[in-house]
Amino acid sequence: MFSHRRYLTYFILTVIFTAVLFSGCKKFDRSRIKMPEIKMVTPENLHSVSCVDSQHIWASGNYGTILFSADSGKTWQPQESRISEYLLGSIVFTDIKNGWAAGVNGTMIHTADGGQTWIKQDSHTTSNLLDLFFVDSDYGWAVGELGTVIHTADGGKTWVRQMEGQDAILNDVFFADRETGWIVGEFGTIMHTSDSGMTWTSQQCKDIEPEISETEWEKPLPALYGLYFIDPLEGWIVGMDGVIIKTIDGGQTWKKLASATDKPLYSIVIKGGKGFVVGCKGVYLESKDKGQTWQQRNEALKTKFWLREISFAEDTGVIVGERGTVARSDTGGAKWELVSGFSYDMEEFGLSDF
Repeated sequence: MFSHRRYLTYFILTVIFTAVLFSGCKKFDRSRIKMPEIKMVTPENLHSVSCVDSQHIWASGNYGTILFSADSGKTWQPQESRISEYLLGSIVFTDIKNGWAAGVNGTMIHTADGGQTWIKQDSHTTSNLLDLFFVDSDYGWAVGELGTVIHTADGGKTWVRQMEGQDAILNDVFFADRETGWIVGEFGTIMHTSDSGMTWTSQQCKDIEPEISETEWEKPLPALYGLYFIDPLEGWIVGMDGVIIKTIDGGQTWKKLASATDKPLYSIVIKGGKGFVVGCKGVYLESKDKGQTWQQRNEALKTKFWLREISFAEDTGVIVGERGTVARSDTGGAKWELVSGFSYDMEEFGLSDF
């Protein structure tokens, strides 16, 4: 313990140091500080984006937020969803007129006029819906908590339950055509259908099963968050711990790929010979060989916020995420522009080496 004398000496030295430090300081002039220009299209978290074509793009997020861009993501305008109390976790458009958004408490809304008006549809569930997928303007599916799977064959006029009551969160759904689809979720869940969801069968990936010794506690399989298929045979899934797995036989076998990260990965897109993945803490991965190998390119976006979804139409790509983050590319992903949100590469704050 300090003696009283040592404590007094320490206090005196502190006072002297403080006096010297500020003796030459002038009055602080706030006007000399150059403030950064932070462009924000919304302060809300954005969870989903849908590029219908190279011009028309929609995004959705917290508190019923729906944003629309008619110029490839350069500028955005809000649309009135009339669902301000609920999070909209997924949005999908099949053309520039017809779109759907789904979210908390079984919320399902539809537009037939490009988002000028949104109308509620009866989803016949109160479970939180986390993802939507439509193969055309009639056939669509939504998945969510408690193993919920609902399906429509008439553009959402009627939704029917295909599965519910399981103790599992289903995070994403993707169909290669009207009959062939997959669902992924927590605990390594992979389910497949070849009859439009009337029946679902489980698929496994041995490569993501944890290796457990007799002295360790049993570990759960990693949660899976996103998937993408280019045809009924070849597809990818991403998830926790930087997991990327691939199949070339419709999911009969899945193989793990190296991802160069251990961060959660949320969304994947394969376009032409390239692949793109986004995830937690600004993680951005790119493949130049059609999803065979992956490299980190975090400097492409320069953000530490989570990135929730990526969507492409032709060479136009858009990424959305935390606190209104929106990034766009019109070069097929070669270069990205942050049009909304905060970047750590801000010279005004001297954070370029952060």
